[in-house]
Amino acid sequence: MHEEQPVELIPRSVNELGTDPAWTITRTGTTGQWLTAERVVEQNGHRRLIGLTPIRPGVVALMLWSDGEVVEHVRTTEAEACAQAHRWAAEPR
Repeated sequence: MHEEQPVELIPRSVNELGTDPAWTITRTGTTGQWLTAERVVEQNGHRRLIGLTPIRPGVVALMLWSDGEVVEHVRTTEAEACAQAHRWAAEPR
């Protein structure tokens, strides 16, 4: 017999990211639509901030700051942005 590895669920929406308490989701007061999603990751004395924000229908901006400097910026779908944000949060830098 072999042991099965647990399947890692990759978030494909901001709502799915929000199930992890490390993420802070800001929403509008009227519709509840998300405005920003942020997570701070501290590793090896470096502070990284991962942030997402919708910029137009179907497009999300994903940014990564390291020690206050923007080091990555992507515009893509919400699903792809959430998956990449999840990877950035998990990988050591």
